[in-house]
Amino acid sequence: MSQPPIEKLRIFGHEAPATRRIADDDAPAADVGDNPYWAAEEDPPHPNPELGCIRRGICCRSSPGWFAPGEVEKAAELLQMPPDAFVKKFLVVDAIAVDGAPVHVFAPVKLDRFGKPALPTGRPVDALYRVLRGVCVFFKNEGCSIYAARPLECAKYVCTNAPADNASHEDIARMWRDGAAVAAE
Repeated sequence: MSQPPIEKLRIFGHEAPATRRIADDDAPAADVGDNPYWAAEEDPPHPNPELGCIRRGICCRSSPGWFAPGEVEKAAELLQMPPDAFVKKFLVVDAIAVDGAPVHVFAPVKLDRFGKPALPTGRPVDALYRVLRGVCVFFKNEGCSIYAARPLECAKYVCTNAPADNASHEDIARMWRDGAAVAAE
Protein backbone atom coordinates (compact mmCIF):
# COMPACT_ATOMS: atom_id res chain seq x y z
CA MET A 1 0.00 0.00 0.00
CA SER A 2 1.37 3.44 -0.87
CA GLN A 3 1.82 6.24 1.65
CA PRO A 4 -0.60 9.17 1.49
CA PRO A 5 0.93 12.39 0.14
CA ILE A 6 2.73 14.75 2.53
CA GLU A 7 0.97 18.03 3.18
CA LYS A 8 2.68 21.17 1.96
CA LEU A 9 2.84 24.34 4.04
CA ARG A 10 2.88 27.71 2.30
CA ILE A 11 4.58 30.35 4.41
CA PHE A 12 5.32 33.78 2.92
CA GLY A 13 5.10 32.35 -0.58
CA HIS A 14 7.47 29.45 0.05
CA GLU A 15 6.27 25.87 0.03
CA ALA A 16 7.74 23.45 2.57
CA PRO A 17 6.93 19.81 3.39
CA ALA A 18 5.28 19.14 6.73
CA THR A 19 5.63 15.97 8.78
CA ARG A 20 1.88 15.34 8.86
CA ARG A 21 0.52 13.23 6.04
CA ILE A 22 -2.83 13.75 4.39
CA ALA A 23 -4.98 10.80 5.35
CA ASP A 24 -7.21 9.03 2.88
CA ASP A 25 -9.86 6.43 3.59
CA ASP A 26 -7.62 3.47 2.69
CA ALA A 27 -4.46 4.74 4.39
CA PRO A 28 -3.31 3.83 7.90
CA ALA A 29 -3.53 6.44 10.66
CA ALA A 30 -1.80 9.74 9.86
CA ASP A 31 1.91 9.88 10.62
CA VAL A 32 2.50 12.85 12.88
CA GLY A 33 6.27 12.41 12.76
CA ASP A 34 8.22 14.69 15.05
CA ASN A 35 5.76 17.58 15.07
CA PRO A 36 4.41 17.89 18.64
CA TYR A 37 1.79 20.47 17.68
CA TRP A 38 -0.16 18.09 15.44
CA ALA A 39 0.19 15.15 17.80
CA ALA A 40 -2.39 16.52 20.26
CA GLU A 41 -4.43 18.64 17.86
CA GLU A 42 -7.64 16.63 17.92
CA ASP A 43 -9.14 15.52 21.20
CA PRO A 44 -11.55 12.62 21.48
CA PRO A 45 -15.23 13.59 21.40
CA HIS A 46 -17.01 14.23 24.67
CA PRO A 47 -18.42 10.90 25.92
CA ASN A 48 -21.71 12.47 27.04
CA PRO A 49 -22.29 16.17 26.27
CA GLU A 50 -25.27 16.24 28.65
CA LEU A 51 -22.81 15.93 31.56
CA GLY A 52 -21.23 19.29 30.73
CA CYS A 53 -17.69 19.76 32.02
CA ILE A 54 -16.01 16.54 33.06
CA ARG A 55 -12.59 18.18 33.64
CA ARG A 56 -10.74 16.73 30.65
CA GLY A 57 -8.49 19.80 30.52
CA ILE A 58 -9.01 20.43 26.82
CA CYS A 59 -9.55 24.15 27.37
CA CYS A 60 -6.58 24.30 29.79
CA ARG A 61 -4.32 22.79 27.14
CA SER A 62 -5.33 25.22 24.41
CA SER A 63 -5.79 28.66 25.92
CA PRO A 64 -6.01 29.87 29.54
CA GLY A 65 -9.02 31.83 30.72
CA TRP A 66 -8.74 35.46 31.81
CA PHE A 67 -8.99 36.67 35.41
CA ALA A 68 -11.83 39.01 36.36
CA PRO A 69 -11.18 41.96 38.71
CA GLY A 70 -10.25 40.82 42.24
CA GLU A 71 -9.38 37.26 41.23
CA VAL A 72 -5.62 37.71 40.92
CA GLU A 73 -5.50 38.55 44.61
CA LYS A 74 -7.47 35.41 45.51
CA ALA A 75 -5.22 33.17 43.40
CA ALA A 76 -2.10 34.79 44.88
CA GLU A 77 -3.46 34.23 48.38
CA LEU A 78 -4.15 30.57 47.55
CA LEU A 79 -0.47 30.16 46.61
CA GLN A 80 0.58 32.28 49.62
CA MET A 81 2.23 34.92 47.45
CA PRO A 82 1.95 38.70 47.26
CA PRO A 83 -0.19 39.66 44.22
CA ASP A 84 2.67 41.51 42.48
CA ALA A 85 4.97 38.46 42.77
CA PHE A 86 2.12 36.25 41.47
CA VAL A 87 1.71 38.50 38.41
CA LYS A 88 5.44 38.57 37.71
CA LYS A 89 5.74 34.79 37.97
CA PHE A 90 2.56 33.49 36.31
CA LEU A 91 0.62 36.13 34.36
CA VAL A 92 0.76 38.23 31.22
CA VAL A 93 -1.18 41.38 30.43
CA ASP A 94 -3.47 40.86 27.47
CA ALA A 95 -5.74 43.46 25.89
CA ILE A 96 -8.83 43.53 23.75
CA ALA A 97 -10.94 46.34 22.36
CA VAL A 98 -14.30 46.87 24.02
CA ASP A 99 -16.54 49.48 22.42
CA GLY A 100 -13.52 50.73 20.48
CA ALA A 101 -11.16 51.24 23.44
CA PRO A 102 -8.43 48.84 24.59
CA VAL A 103 -8.97 47.13 27.94
CA HIS A 104 -6.08 45.39 29.68
CA VAL A 105 -6.58 42.17 31.64
CA PHE A 106 -4.50 39.57 33.46
CA ALA A 107 -4.21 36.09 31.97
CA PRO A 108 -2.15 33.02 32.91
CA VAL A 109 0.90 32.67 30.69
CA LYS A 110 0.83 29.93 28.08
CA LEU A 111 3.61 27.38 28.19
CA ASP A 112 5.57 26.41 25.11
CA ARG A 113 6.21 22.81 24.08
CA PHE A 114 9.13 22.63 26.54
CA GLY A 115 6.99 23.68 29.51
CA LYS A 116 8.49 27.18 29.70
CA PRO A 117 6.54 30.46 29.48
CA ALA A 118 5.89 31.23 25.80
CA LEU A 119 6.54 34.93 26.48
CA PRO A 120 7.99 36.81 29.45
CA THR A 121 5.57 37.05 32.38
CA GLY A 122 4.40 40.28 34.00
CA ARG A 123 4.37 42.06 30.64
CA PRO A 124 1.93 42.91 27.85
CA VAL A 125 1.47 40.45 24.99
CA ASP A 126 0.36 41.13 21.43
CA ALA A 127 -2.83 40.04 19.66
CA LEU A 128 -1.08 37.11 17.98
CA TYR A 129 -0.35 35.59 21.39
CA ARG A 130 -4.08 35.38 22.08
CA VAL A 131 -4.76 33.10 19.10
CA LEU A 132 -1.80 30.76 19.59
CA ARG A 133 -2.44 27.55 21.49
CA GLY A 134 -0.55 26.89 24.68
CA VAL A 135 -0.98 25.03 27.95
CA CYS A 136 -2.01 27.15 30.93
CA VAL A 137 0.79 27.59 33.47
CA PHE A 138 -1.58 26.31 36.17
CA PHE A 139 -2.47 23.05 34.37
CA LYS A 140 -0.52 20.44 36.35
CA ASN A 141 -1.03 16.67 36.69
CA GLU A 142 -4.12 16.77 34.44
CA GLY A 143 -5.85 19.41 36.57
CA CYS A 144 -5.88 23.05 37.62
CA SER A 145 -3.39 23.77 40.40
CA ILE A 146 -5.41 26.86 41.44
CA TYR A 147 -8.85 25.32 40.91
CA ALA A 148 -10.30 26.92 44.07
CA ALA A 149 -9.27 30.37 42.74
CA ARG A 150 -9.30 29.76 38.99
CA PRO A 151 -10.20 32.62 36.64
CA LEU A 152 -13.89 33.40 36.15
CA GLU A 153 -13.66 32.58 32.46
CA CYS A 154 -12.45 29.07 33.39
CA ALA A 155 -15.08 28.62 36.10
CA LYS A 156 -17.90 29.52 33.72
CA TYR A 157 -16.58 27.65 30.66
CA VAL A 158 -18.16 24.34 29.60
CA CYS A 159 -16.86 22.84 26.34
CA THR A 160 -20.28 21.53 25.35
CA ASN A 161 -21.95 24.95 25.66
CA ALA A 162 -22.63 27.12 22.66
CA PRO A 163 -19.92 29.82 22.55
CA ALA A 164 -22.47 32.50 23.45
CA ASP A 165 -23.28 30.63 26.68
CA ASN A 166 -19.68 30.83 27.97
CA ALA A 167 -17.98 33.93 29.36
CA SER A 168 -15.94 35.51 26.58
CA HIS A 169 -12.79 37.61 26.60
CA GLU A 170 -15.03 40.60 25.85
CA ASP A 171 -17.21 39.82 28.90
CA ILE A 172 -14.16 39.70 31.17
CA ALA A 173 -12.71 42.88 29.63
CA ARG A 174 -16.02 44.69 30.22
CA MET A 175 -15.78 43.74 33.90
CA TRP A 176 -12.30 45.33 34.04
CA ARG A 177 -13.47 48.45 32.19
CA ASP A 178 -16.58 48.84 34.32
CA GLY A 179 -14.63 48.18 37.52
CA ALA A 180 -12.12 50.88 36.61
CA ALA A 181 -14.96 53.32 35.89
CA VAL A 182 -16.53 52.67 39.32
CA ALA A 183 -13.16 53.05 41.07
CA ALA A 184 -12.60 56.39 39.31
CA GLU A 185 -15.91 57.83 40.60
